Amino acid sequence: MDFRSLLMNFPSGAEKDLYIREVIASKAHVDTLVDLALQDPDPVAWRASWILDGSDEQAPGMAIPYLHKIVQALPGLESKGSLRSLLRMLCRHDIPEQDQGLLIDLSFGYLSSELYPVAVKAHAMQIVYNHVLIYPELKDELVAVLEDQMENNSVGFLARGRRLIKQMEKL
Repeated sequence: MDFRSLLMNFPSGAEKDLYIREVIASKAHVDTLVDLALQDPDPVAWRASWILDGSDEQAPGMAIPYLHKIVQALPGLESKGSLRSLLRMLCRHDIPEQDQGLLIDLSFGYLSSELYPVAVKAHAMQIVYNHVLIYPELKDELVAVLEDQMENNSVGFLARGRRLIKQMEKL
């Protein structure tokens, strides 16, 4: 299956489901999608990430062997759509300890930058929150960043930020 050619056009819901089934059926397809998501320009990169995220959601753990590669590639990733889908996927996984520091730093950066869309920020705040559960010393920094960013972001960001702050108050 030539995913690069297929992803040049926006896949319908039925096509997306077909692609996901193909990916789940073959590890070679996962390798291809990861490479497309991390190396190709848009629109292929974000569509590959979208299919990869959907595949990992339907076959939990499928992306685990690629977490290190994905986290290490995030700083150079140009596609915000790809970033959104990859962060969404990373929210579902325990990140290897060697990659946690980088991912946490990047996520704080995404949260506090005006350059990233609210969906990227929402997944970044979830990633940091997931790590607050492991490293409670991050709690105060996350609360401070969320409170600082609430005025400058969407209603959805505000609602999610408030919900996470309430959850952290219980810790």
